Amino acid sequence: MKQAYSLREVAGLLGTTPESARSLVELVWGLQRDLFTFQDLVLLRTARGLMERRVSRSRIARALEKLRAQLTSERPLSSVALQQEGDEIVVGVGAARWNAETGQSLLDFKHTPRAATWLKAPAQRDADTLFARGVAQEGDNSPDALSSYTEALAVNPLHADAHVNLGRLLHQRGQHQEAEAHYVAALVARPSDVTATFNLAVVLEDQGRIDDAMARYREAIELDPSCVDAYFNLSRLYEKKGEKIAAIRHLKDYRRLSQTPA
Repeated sequence: MKQAYSLREVAGLLGTTPESARSLVELVWGLQRDLFTFQDLVLLRTARGLMERRVSRSRIARALEKLRAQLTSERPLSSVALQQEGDEIVVGVGAARWNAETGQSLLDFKHTPRAATWLKAPAQRDADTLFARGVAQEGDNSPDALSSYTEALAVNPLHADAHVNLGRLLHQRGQHQEAEAHYVAALVARPSDVTATFNLAVVLEDQGRIDDAMARYREAIELDPSCVDAYFNLSRLYEKKGEKIAAIRHLKDYRRLSQTPA
């Protein structure tokens, strides 16, 4: 998987201009950067989502500044979940949750274990409910499903399944860069997700990025050696590149795995 994105690539994945992406980078980190990881991309999407929900830039900047001061080098800013809950900007690290602006803990897991069990990741439960609603709403155009998946991600930006399904719907609509961003975000949240990896390969291929697509198909096979469609697509792309031996090998694997047991 690609380890770093340029600012221009980040802008494309966020569906914005390089100037707007540069402004967002400065908001999040307080300085300019040239390269960004998958985790950075998710954080930028989260910050942009907060702005779209009309949280002021100054408030987001203050929250991030406080958060940077609280984190260590072993846990960078991009490793935490950041979201809006009501009027609060909430930080999540594992089971711990606190107000990003005040530092006040929202749940005391140590002293209230039963409450902690009952209240564990309420945002996740809400996101799961919205995700399930989106699944039930899927149809020909899926406008309601798109909305539900987007709402789920507003509650929990690291909901991998919502990213995968929203990416798929955007992919079907021909919004390839937006779909790619959601597949990447799904893999940030769940690196071993075979569906997200395969779908990312397909959307990269649809954008003409053949070498990147082939690398993702190979990753899908590493994650799941029975991913038959990845073998087929790899065979086709090797054939297209003129690499006959590799094409034949992957086609044989595809046929072997596709055989119906007697």
